[in-house]
Amino acid sequence: MSDNLLRIGTSAILANSSLLNTTSNNIANINTEGYTRQRTEFESQILGLGVGRGTTERLVSEFTQKQLRRDTSNYSFAQQYVTEANRVDALFSNPANSIATGVNDLFKQFQIANNEPATLANRQLIIGSSQALLDKFNTLSSLVLDQDNFVNQQLDIYTSETNGYIKQIADLNLQIASFGTGASRPIPLDLLDKRDLAIKNLSEMVDIRTLDAENGEKLVFLATGQSLVVERGDFNLMSLRGDPDPTQRELKLQLSTKKTVERDIDIEAVGGKIGGLLAFREGILVPTQNRLGQLALSMTDALNTQNRLGMNLNGEIGGNLFTLPTSNGFAFSSNAGTGAVSMTIEPGKGNSLPPNDFILTVEAGGVRLQAVDTKGQVIAGSDKVVPIGAYPITINSADASGDLYGLQITLNGAPAVGDKFELKPLSTASRTIEMATTRPEDIALASPIRTDFTVTNLGNAKVEGLNVTDTTPTTLPNYGFDTPSGLINGPWTMTYVGADTFSIVDNLGNPVATAAFGSNQYQNVLAQAGIAQPSFAPGFDFSITGIPAVGDTFTIGFNDGGFNDNRNGLQLSALQTAKTTRLNPLSAPNSANAVNFNQTYADMVSLIGERTNQGRNNEAAGKALLEQTTAWYESLSGVSLDEEASNLVRFQQTYAAAAKIISTSQTVFDTLLSAVR
Repeated sequence: MSDNLLRIGTSAILANSSLLNTTSNNIANINTEGYTRQRTEFESQILGLGVGRGTTERLVSEFTQKQLRRDTSNYSFAQQYVTEANRVDALFSNPANSIATGVNDLFKQFQIANNEPATLANRQLIIGSSQALLDKFNTLSSLVLDQDNFVNQQLDIYTSETNGYIKQIADLNLQIASFGTGASRPIPLDLLDKRDLAIKNLSEMVDIRTLDAENGEKLVFLATGQSLVVERGDFNLMSLRGDPDPTQRELKLQLSTKKTVERDIDIEAVGGKIGGLLAFREGILVPTQNRLGQLALSMTDALNTQNRLGMNLNGEIGGNLFTLPTSNGFAFSSNAGTGAVSMTIEPGKGNSLPPNDFILTVEAGGVRLQAVDTKGQVIAGSDKVVPIGAYPITINSADASGDLYGLQITLNGAPAVGDKFELKPLSTASRTIEMATTRPEDIALASPIRTDFTVTNLGNAKVEGLNVTDTTPTTLPNYGFDTPSGLINGPWTMTYVGADTFSIVDNLGNPVATAAFGSNQYQNVLAQAGIAQPSFAPGFDFSITGIPAVGDTFTIGFNDGGFNDNRNGLQLSALQTAKTTRLNPLSAPNSANAVNFNQTYADMVSLIGERTNQGRNNEAAGKALLEQTTAWYESLSGVSLDEEASNLVRFQQTYAAAAKIISTSQTVFDTLLSAVR
């Protein structure tokens, strides 16, 4: 009997000692990151002879753990996205950085100058406001570029951390697998905790899925299915490559055993902090930089175009106010040829430029230009095919049925069929535009054409609606402007000969044309006379209002001495509300859905604010869900001091009771010995 008591008491002492050790270990590791609460369970011996074998295990729910990883990844994604988006949102919500303020100030100076077009000081204010506006563009674009560089640095850091977690999981898998799955060599629980912590840390970086292998290893995959950790400690690493643009880094998967082998990763489903960075770049950073570039190019090109249609204070045809940049295309690494591509904005076609990047593909006998979205996907229906005979060559809208998205593209070298180039005309435009002149005299406020009627005319007809469309001598070989300050054989004389017909002669009396109308609606006289065709275009046209008498004459000549003229200045001012910005590559230039400068900027700021606010909502929802899942997980796997303190008291009491059993066994044994003496 005493032998049984001793056996029972001894097993109870050992069992309660193990329970005390487990409870003490839980309390000691309450602040240890990744520690999972442990529990020791025993089974009773047969025939009621004490406590049997005990097993210490971790209290963890695989389902809850997987849910915690998913929620961790989702919250990390939203948090990273909002952190980056808040910086851009704060930048553009600051009134001091507002492009709209700069635009309004510039056109305000045009309006002031139009009131006194001969005053040099007013023109100087236009130059100053123009430079101030360029400085705003430069500042905003540079700050967005800094943010882009910061994203690349963060991607480098996060990719390195991710690879560290991947390798750590693979190493722990090898250690765990070396213990086997039998009872003879139980796996140390701390290794399982370390592996789970590494997997949780990895889920902060990317969205992952796990599977259990038969040998105890954890197989880890991206949510898109690509493997990160496989059996026998093999693993794949993440790397960053920019193809073709080295500054636009994309995530790749690299085989650890053969680093030259890479696989693309769908950034839409990466998740985690890395996914948040990529989504921010795709959803806010790239569109913002492109829209800034589009606004800067479309506005400066529009001002250049209109200024070239006027006459400056020196009595000459106006020139460019701004110098638009030329940029180079990025060749894909897979290209077989040696071609190179450069591009600029075709003069006067800035309103055809959408807020997109482009892919240029060399085909047999030509090239194909396609607009792409922020994900780099080709936009269906955006193809522009241009036939090409030989290289080098420069192509523009005239080679693409009037619309090449405002680009003038030069191809050099020897590109091979199938070669591709990425064109990004907007990414650096807003910080590379410069002033073409700093002379206030170069502001062309006057119209280059002056029209008048003879005072002896008997009718009341007048020349009105003068519209200047081209002042380039090289494109006006027969009529129009022959020098920066003259009209070919001007001034011209127009005489009404009756029967709704006008005769036009030059200053030598040579016939220029005859405009015959079928009614008294004398609109676009030169076009009606047949000299407004491309090969005979004078670069301007006008209409006649009122009723002319036979013999009435009108003069059309260069606006010599027209310094107080503000007709072109009014056209420059009107650009503020003109719809000169193309919304997308599928809409036609100057279509009804085009917008003006201020609307373009407002849309860009609204896009930033909307997506930032949406990100904040997602972050709040993700945080609430993660807190709920964490509480759910901690309710089972977390250490509770109250519960462990209660267990500690209980196990102390049972330990003392077990010791009493041994003491009782000793007393019984001593009594038996005394009885047989």
